[in-house]
Amino acid sequence: MREVRSISGYTPKEVFLYRLAFSHSSLIGGQPSYKIDSAKYCNERLEFLGDSVLDTVVADYLFKIYPRKDEGFLTEMRSKIVNRKSLNEICRKLRLDSLIAHNQSGSINESMYGDALEAFIGAIYLDLGYGVAQQFVLNKIISSLIKLDNVEDQVISYKNKLIEYTQKNKMGILSFEVIEEQGFGHQKTFIVQAKTGDKILGTGVGKNKKTAEQKASEDAISRLKINISNK
Repeated sequence: MREVRSISGYTPKEVFLYRLAFSHSSLIGGQPSYKIDSAKYCNERLEFLGDSVLDTVVADYLFKIYPRKDEGFLTEMRSKIVNRKSLNEICRKLRLDSLIAHNQSGSINESMYGDALEAFIGAIYLDLGYGVAQQFVLNKIISSLIKLDNVEDQVISYKNKLIEYTQKNKMGILSFEVIEEQGFGHQKTFIVQAKTGDKILGTGVGKNKKTAEQKASEDAISRLKINISNK
């Protein structure tokens, strides 16, 4: 309770929600009853809920501070703020990472941190209501940890940049091929290659195909030395 109060600024009522928010699926992933027990003993359901709350708060905030910007700009800004890498970093900055209980060994799946942050937001929402969850996101994340001017300058879609480059330079049709799948269940990862014809431009790894495609595009952009500056 002290840790939650220190990090969020609010006193929790239902402590079990926060224990659940920091319980990673790897704690029960090897058990035969995993699919039945996961809803009770890991943070995946809270992560789902917190993800929706976070998206709503960020969308509402951006809508109000950018009254003249169109839907495309707002969507991209939200994506930049709530992308997995950003959420992983925010989790560490808030010191939430030290509270996560997991059973991963060796190389840690980085997405565990962002997932825990979303689950934490979900726990606040269920425990203290939307208003408190909204204030937590606005005060502890957006106001304290997000610099909107920097966010505007970031490139979120390496895939779109690579598509534009290959089309402009008539390199052929860009495709993404899953060449390998590793692990199982929630620990599964995909290895994807970005290709034009038979030429491999880049390779990426992610816990889903979309993330792996972005990583492959980023790798290709680096190899091709493409200037991706927005300025």
